[in-house]
Amino acid sequence: MKDYLLSIIKGERKGIDALLVKGALKPLSYLYAAGLKTYLAPYRLGLRKQYRLPCTVISIGNISVGGTGKTSITIRICEYLIDNQIKTCVLNRGYLGENENDAAIVSNGERIFLNARKAGDEAHLLASLLWNTPVLVGRDRRRTGMMAWEEFHPKAIVLDDGMQYYQLYRDLEIALVDATNPFGNGNVFPLGLLREPPSHLRRAQCVVITNADKVSTDELDRLRKRIIGITHRTKIYTACYQVECLRALDGSHALPSAWLSGRHIASFCALGNPDNFEEQLNREGAINKASLRLADHQEPKMGDLQKLMMEAENNGAECIVVSEKDAVKLPPISRPLPFYALIVRQILDDEDGFFAMIRKTVNGKRESWNVEKRS
Repeated sequence: MKDYLLSIIKGERKGIDALLVKGALKPLSYLYAAGLKTYLAPYRLGLRKQYRLPCTVISIGNISVGGTGKTSITIRICEYLIDNQIKTCVLNRGYLGENENDAAIVSNGERIFLNARKAGDEAHLLASLLWNTPVLVGRDRRRTGMMAWEEFHPKAIVLDDGMQYYQLYRDLEIALVDATNPFGNGNVFPLGLLREPPSHLRRAQCVVITNADKVSTDELDRLRKRIIGITHRTKIYTACYQVECLRALDGSHALPSAWLSGRHIASFCALGNPDNFEEQLNREGAINKASLRLADHQEPKMGDLQKLMMEAENNGAECIVVSEKDAVKLPPISRPLPFYALIVRQILDDEDGFFAMIRKTVNGKRESWNVEKRS
C-alpha cells in the first residue's frame, strides 16, 4: 500500500484510480497543513516557550520525507567538534528501535550498550562511528537532552533529524534539501512528500543542498535562487557524497572504491532514497545484477536476503553491497557471496565556512552561558 501511494504521489501511476486517490488525499493534506499551522502558532506568538538546554544545540533536519543525508552531515559535524576538543553528544529519535518511546544511552563514547534492534539502525550506526561521542535515543529530545547533560556535561548537543521537534530550542538550525527532488510535488503529507511547506525553511539559519553533483549547473542555480527567495539568506552550502571504500562486513578488509568499476554486484538498502544509493554504485562503475529495496529503516527478513543471494549468484554477481546504515542490522546468515558496506562521506563546497559557522555558534553559546552563571 505504501509503495502504491508513493507511486501516485510521485506521478508514476496514471489513470482514474490515481486521480481518485489524489482527490481523497487532497483534503487530508489541507487538514495536515492547517493542523501544523495551528500547532506552531503559539511558538510564533511567544505563548509557548521552547525548552532550553544549558549547552549549544545544533539541529540537522529537513522538510521532506525521505533521505537527504542528515546522518552523514551529523557525523561530519560531530567529527569536527570532537577534533576541536568540544565535548559533544548526539540525540537521535531511535526510529523503530525498542527504546524509541523511552530514553536510553546507546553509547557513552567508549562502549556501545544497545544493538540496532534496541537503538534503531541510525543511532547504532552513529554510536559505532563516533567514538568519544555519547549517543542517546528517545522520542522526547527534552528528556534525552537533560539525560545527556546530567550524564556527560557536553558543550554541544547535535540533534539528528530534529527540525520537526519544535519543543526544544536550538542555537543553530541546519536544513538539508535534496537537489534531485527538493520539494516533491509541492504538497505536504499525505498528498506530497513534504513534512512542512517550503516557506518553513525560513526557520533555518543554514541550508545545505545535498546531492548537488547529481543535477545540472542550471538546475542547481535555479534551486539556490528559489531557496534564497524563501529564506532571504544569501549563503547556501552544497554537498555531495564521496565513496571512501567498501568495507567487508566481517571486518577483515576494505577495498578501494575503484574496485567497483566494471564489477558485477548485487545491492540491498532500506533507505529513504534508494535511487541515490543505487545511482552511487552506478557512478562508481558497478554493474548491478540484482537488487533488494525495503522501506526506510525496515529490517530485512531471512527470506528476502536468501532470495537476493540466489538471484545474485544466478546473474553472476561477485558480491553484495549494502548501505552502511543497513549493514548494522543484517541477521546472521550463511553467505555464499561476500557482503560489503559502501562507506560514503559528505563533502561540502565550503567546508571552512561551514565549520566556522559551527564554531561561532558553540563559542557564542558558551560565552552567553558564562555570563548567565556569573550574574
